[in-house]
Amino acid sequence: MGETSFSEERNSIDMKQFIEICQFILILMGLMICGLFLTTLIGVLPFGGPMSFPRQWAIFTGQNILAFIVPAILTWKICFKASPLKVMEADNNPSCKMIGIAVLIYFVGMPALNQIVYWNQEMHLPEFLSSFENWCSEMENLAEEQTQGLLSTTDIFPTIMNILIIGVLTGIGEEFFFRGALQRMLVISKVNSHVAIWTAAIVFSALHFQFFGFVPRVLLGAFFGYLYMWSGNIWVNSFAHALNNSLVIISTWCIKKGYLSEEFDMVGVDEGGFPVVALISVIAVVAIIFIFYRKGVIATTPNYKSVPPELPKKH
Repeated sequence: MGETSFSEERNSIDMKQFIEICQFILILMGLMICGLFLTTLIGVLPFGGPMSFPRQWAIFTGQNILAFIVPAILTWKICFKASPLKVMEADNNPSCKMIGIAVLIYFVGMPALNQIVYWNQEMHLPEFLSSFENWCSEMENLAEEQTQGLLSTTDIFPTIMNILIIGVLTGIGEEFFFRGALQRMLVISKVNSHVAIWTAAIVFSALHFQFFGFVPRVLLGAFFGYLYMWSGNIWVNSFAHALNNSLVIISTWCIKKGYLSEEFDMVGVDEGGFPVVALISVIAVVAIIFIFYRKGVIATTPNYKSVPPELPKKH
């Protein structure tokens, strides 16, 4: 019998890893779809009005738990019989220093993100894609109506509930799914860390089905992904995600109460000329990352602490 060459053995391992990745993603997405189906059942339960706060909170809670958190945990258990919290780096406390870095980068980069949001909203597709653009607009308007329905109140209790459910729980749920499951699986499978981060970010944005917010959401997803890589702790990027969501709720409440101008979301945006403030924002973010990189606080390689499950896993 002939000897197996190194290249043949390597190709065999790569194929096994590819199959393992596909299996993992199919199970993850399948469980998510099942979770979304179960969430729709909450919407038809006989309590409250169709757009009542309790019903909307129940739907958001069900979606985050059943479609994001549970699928992420179960997929690790099904595919590798591994400890999900350990593999996702959720079993240790986050670093206060990394939390501080996340907050600093987020606020310094906000003017640049606002500018990109503005540009994305002003984008128009070619004429032959007009039907797709109209569909995207309808999806955008539907999502806007649902969100604004929840954020229409100025009462304290509903606002606090919105922060806890739409802000915090959604931040945790989506980070467990997109970073803790999808991104982590790609990294464990020896996919380049940067490719894994941007792949998870693109999928994260695409699954929101909001074309006119696609680009800024990809950038936010990548930001959360890099926080995960730098910190080796999923609670850091979950905190940043929850912060982003919660600030939208808080700023909307402040605008409705008259504490903030309605132009607050346009901070740093230049609608016609050269976006000087946004450019300064980008430069400042790059400088912050470079400084902390030189200090050894953040690294260009993953900082995960747990030992990953072996790939491929035999069942």
